[in-house]
Amino acid sequence: MLVLPMPKRNRVRARARRPVQTAPQPIERPERTERPERVERSRPERGERRPRSRGAPAAAGASRAIGDASPVLERAASVERGYVVKDFGRLGKVIVAVLVLLGLSGVAVNAFVK
Repeated sequence: MLVLPMPKRNRVRARARRPVQTAPQPIERPERTERPERVERSRPERGERRPRSRGAPAAAGASRAIGDASPVLERAASVERGYVVKDFGRLGKVIVAVLVLLGLSGVAVNAFVK
């Protein structure tokens, strides 16, 4: 009979609880002072506000963006387009390879049958 060794048990005494007197005391916070007066600053004028659409959302695939895209988004989109083009290229190669194998297997089966 196979006897597997049992894992050792570390026997450690339970820690004693701290008495109430040595428990951490609550932090004393300084009293709140009044806030200073609010200073009015001149704000730069914003461009004209864009109207918010209240109707149904745009159709699927339609762009909701207004204005030119940022350079960061353009770079990310071009990288994504590169991945998509590579994926379609790989998919096309796989489809061509499958069709070639299908044709060769048809020819081989016909040769063995005759």
